[in-house]
Amino acid sequence: MVRKHAVACAAVLVLAACATNPQTGEHHVVLSSAKSDQESARKIHEEVIKFYGLYADQHLQDYVQSVGTRVALQTPIADWDFKFFVLDDDELNAFTTGGSYVYVHRGLLAYLNSEAELAAVLGHEMGHDVARHPARQQARGVLMSMGAMAAVIATGSTAIAEMANLGATAWMQGYGRDNEMEADRLGLTFATKAGYRPEAMGEVFRTFKAEESFEINRAKEEGREPNVYHGVFSDHPAPDEREVQAAKGVANISTEPPGGWTVNREQYLQAIDGLPYGSSREQGIVRDNRFYDADLKLTMAFPKGWTVENQRDRLFIYTKKKDSIMQLTLEKRPEKKSPREFLLQKLKSASFARGEELSVDGMEGYSLLTRAGSPLDGGEGPVRWGVLYRDTQAFLFAGASRSSAGGAPLDDGLFMSSIQTMRHLRPSEFPLAEPYRVKILKATDKTRIEDYVKDMPVEKFKKEELELLNGLYPNREPKPGEYVKIVQ
Repeated sequence: MVRKHAVACAAVLVLAACATNPQTGEHHVVLSSAKSDQESARKIHEEVIKFYGLYADQHLQDYVQSVGTRVALQTPIADWDFKFFVLDDDELNAFTTGGSYVYVHRGLLAYLNSEAELAAVLGHEMGHDVARHPARQQARGVLMSMGAMAAVIATGSTAIAEMANLGATAWMQGYGRDNEMEADRLGLTFATKAGYRPEAMGEVFRTFKAEESFEINRAKEEGREPNVYHGVFSDHPAPDEREVQAAKGVANISTEPPGGWTVNREQYLQAIDGLPYGSSREQGIVRDNRFYDADLKLTMAFPKGWTVENQRDRLFIYTKKKDSIMQLTLEKRPEKKSPREFLLQKLKSASFARGEELSVDGMEGYSLLTRAGSPLDGGEGPVRWGVLYRDTQAFLFAGASRSSAGGAPLDDGLFMSSIQTMRHLRPSEFPLAEPYRVKILKATDKTRIEDYVKDMPVEKFKKEELELLNGLYPNREPKPGEYVKIVQ
């Protein structure tokens, strides 16, 4: 969780027009021209960056831009001056808002294994842009809150998503099977014409399929529904040999180009060496259900066994069954308003129950119950609210679960206990606020994945997670001389 950004709704005004796809020749009605696509994308870009933040490594940003530009030159809209950005987010995803703006989450970069794979991902997103899928998606009005979208992706819970109402607009990530297949075909052609190994797109597909297979097996063992998000490359089969050959034909390449196909595995892995695995320092780090933020200089603990989901601007904390939910956000402390006045103004339309003053680690605050508002029962149940002031900051807490006989959430005691754990970081705790990072090493004939699983920051399935990171799932080992990713 980082500093609270004020995120405003992006209103996009467009005019209906009939357009022809420059690559496919397909006629379709969209609500914007190519020029307005770019103008809309520029406006939306500001909201995307406010919400996710850019990953603070200019060398990696420049590297991704260079790969994307190489592929973009093979598109029929190369003169649009494509722009590529690495977002500071650990989701395995990439997307475009149209208008030549393409985004890749740093979490996805950790799971790719070559420059050719990166080119396939960027080509896929450019395929959406060329085919005007974002414009057509806008025509269908498929927009949703960024915070709610992130919550659904992370938790699979619409109830949790209801607690995230930022008011920002974002494009749904995923356009339906037909559009995704079209983007695959176009992206494969663009990347191949740029000289990248065509089979790399299939390798990206297999990475996603392995991740999905692992999640399904893990969910079955844990007795829960799998949390499978159907984003880029996830809901259709990898291109078969016929599609690969077709891409070569479109690129007018029947054999390998002079010098061979571009793969650049070593260059890519060197570029992501040191990439945060999971949350970044700017977002704050979760270790053993305790949250650490070096910039805010604070820490807070949550109940054992609960999931702590670290979003860009907030923390979601919830039970395995998602029947009890907490959320922590950060706002600017209002001038000349007490914590009680802050909450009353924030919840001015609500019906209140009892309230009480708080004092936690030198921070003044206030807590109260609203009689309704819980997302778990259609808004009928109570919600525990709390705020703590520190310097110019206001930490806002909300908790909801099933109602108890006393008119409070059933887990109200746990909610209040969590609020009481917030405190300043001790000097010895600052290293705990540093992220885990991807490190690259060269395998020998003695290298085994099992030798490096102890540092994986997950409670279970450490070996499987490291295999997935290296494209070795299930139960494969790196070959001597290959570069391998570990996490430290």
